[in-house]
Amino acid sequence: MDPISITGLIIEVSNVLSSVINYAKAVQGAKSDMRKLSEELFALKGILEHISNGIGDNTPKSERDSESDSEPSGVFDRDVMARVLFTANEFLQTLLQELEEPATKFKKLKQKLEWPFTQDQVNAHLVRLERVKSWLILVITADTAAAEKDLHQEITSLTRNLKEDLRIREQERVQRDNEALFKWIAPVSPADSHIRASNGRRIGTGRWFTKSHLKLWLRDPSDNKRILFIVGKSGTGKTTLFAQTVDELTVMASHDPRLCFAYFYCTISNTASQVAANILGSLVAQLARSNPAILDNIRSLYDKIPKTQTHKLPIDTSALEDAIIKHSTAKSQIVILVDALNESSETQNIEGSLLKLASLSPNIRILVTTTSTRASSKEATFLNVNTGAMREDIKTFIRYRLEHDNTLRNLTTNLQGEIAETLLKNADGSFRWVQLSLDNLCAQRTARAMRASLSNLPGTLREMYANTLEHVAPEDQPFVYEALFWVSFAKQPLTLRSLNEIVVLDETCTVLDDDMMLVPRDILLQLCQGLISVDQAGHVNLAHSSVKDFLTSDWIQTSRVSHFALDTSTADTTIMRKCLTYLCLENFKDGYGEFRKRTRIRAFLYYAAYFWPTHGSYGEFGESERQLVNRFFATRKFPRRGNYGVWMEALIPGVNPSIIENTEPLYYAASFGMTSVVKAILVSDPGLDINAPGGRVGATPLFAACWRHNYDVAETLLKAGADPKIADPGTGVSVLGLARMSNFLPVRDLLLRCNVELSS
Repeated sequence: MDPISITGLIIEVSNVLSSVINYAKAVQGAKSDMRKLSEELFALKGILEHISNGIGDNTPKSERDSESDSEPSGVFDRDVMARVLFTANEFLQTLLQELEEPATKFKKLKQKLEWPFTQDQVNAHLVRLERVKSWLILVITADTAAAEKDLHQEITSLTRNLKEDLRIREQERVQRDNEALFKWIAPVSPADSHIRASNGRRIGTGRWFTKSHLKLWLRDPSDNKRILFIVGKSGTGKTTLFAQTVDELTVMASHDPRLCFAYFYCTISNTASQVAANILGSLVAQLARSNPAILDNIRSLYDKIPKTQTHKLPIDTSALEDAIIKHSTAKSQIVILVDALNESSETQNIEGSLLKLASLSPNIRILVTTTSTRASSKEATFLNVNTGAMREDIKTFIRYRLEHDNTLRNLTTNLQGEIAETLLKNADGSFRWVQLSLDNLCAQRTARAMRASLSNLPGTLREMYANTLEHVAPEDQPFVYEALFWVSFAKQPLTLRSLNEIVVLDETCTVLDDDMMLVPRDILLQLCQGLISVDQAGHVNLAHSSVKDFLTSDWIQTSRVSHFALDTSTADTTIMRKCLTYLCLENFKDGYGEFRKRTRIRAFLYYAAYFWPTHGSYGEFGESERQLVNRFFATRKFPRRGNYGVWMEALIPGVNPSIIENTEPLYYAASFGMTSVVKAILVSDPGLDINAPGGRVGATPLFAACWRHNYDVAETLLKAGADPKIADPGTGVSVLGLARMSNFLPVRDLLLRCNVELSS
């Protein structure tokens, strides 16, 4: 046995111990985990030292070689021990890599705040350490050939388990290395949407499609029409059918390694799910599970992005398209599913990308659900589910409710028959109408009341919604209106707690406290009478996309519930004002680092901090909006930068206080593309340093605007005297340098338009 290898392993154990101890000094939590790891590492070090001393580090090499020659060729010969030590060293190197000191200041800050292992990871490390120790203890105790023989099977098992653990660790390391890349290309996961959609499905529905249409379409050898559009009006059950298709393909792919698929849900409640780059990026990330090579070209693009650049521009959709097409030959068939394409803000772009994928690769099949499409019959196959196609599913759904609902299943056979016949006759292909009709019947207390309700059911889905809103008590109407407004127009789903905070706020409020909050906390679900719901992630959503269609329709404007009508044209401005009102509350006047000690009202803070600029860039910006923004920015004069400091701390968790103290509002207004705010700041403060660095890396407002493609803002800054020659510390590139890059060609046009010399 080689004492040098053992000595090297002792050193590696010491290095890992040192890293764990350093974390113990810096991290507030996970002390118990650190202690357990330290104890196991000390024990391993002791065993290695015992083996090393038994061999004798000072034994001359010639004598050790002589001893080795005389040793029996059992399981513990020199070669086996070398493999054991090598395997143990692999594990220690992996552990050390995860504990190594981060290279950047940001990562160092994160290290001080966060122990890098979850409880499951710590437990796994402890198991691996125990296996290494067990192996080496068996080496010590196996003094005779007979003992070696008896222990051979157990040792072989330990070695196999350790090797398998290391293989898993390597997979986890690769996955971890890809996490940042996935976060860049796929910031939206379809998993929660799939669970929500699946919850509405009933056994027996959708089989007409998955057992016949789907499989026939997948087996169709035709080179044309490899894309299938399932088209139907809102409420016909397309998303539920889509969810069942995802589940069916999951089963099919598990039995056929030549098949892989990816899916995505566009949702009205999350604007990030409507962006073409995010949709394609999610599809690529899913396909990479079975074909990792699809990431090769994308990884090279990601690696070119400066690691110090905190804001990374979305990947170009053409790169994602090319990756899918290039690697589609690795599988016999790739199936791509996209639900509710009509709810995307970039419907035309994503539809064009999908048609391109289907036309350029014979191995790709694409299924899309939508209310309408521009695709022609030459490019795609169409399945309309407005009426007849869904009739059997509606019948199955009604039968299921009649057999399983606690109220309906106890009715007489005759009444159940009346209900089934009436609903099926009047459904007009709308699952949503049938569901609400059944809910209405269940709310009745007698069979007589059910018959009366059945004979007076609203004939359309919008009449159904109108009846629902008519039953809202007058004193509850303001809360219901606000809840429906925010859930309809928020750029990202809100939690029930954050929704509760904002629905009670009006623009005259200067403070929020617990006495103003709705009780109980889930009362909004009851007040909205089924028009909103909470998903498994705790986010509030409209019960169905048709609810927003109804609330923003022309019909509701002159209806008996017109006071619930929502105005799309003023929504962004209204939300921006409410967000700024919230941020200006006295709850946050104590500034960064202090507000958490002073108030429990902060659930809505994240949304207000991130999205008031986004809503502001879309909405109208008049004098009253300028005054509100100025009022907010004026809080910088308070200690710890007051409300402005709280905004910064919420916007950039873990931000260095010096950044909050020194970054001017102009930088963030430019970064968020708020042209009106930038102009207002420049007018109100003529002496402002327009090139003052800001943010984490010290970029100028002009560079931040160009980097984020906010060219209207950039033009405003250039005309006001901003310097395009100042290099960005994060990338080392100036705005003039950006003009030479292919993905920043508009910068070149902008500079020429502003008479800037490009050769400077």
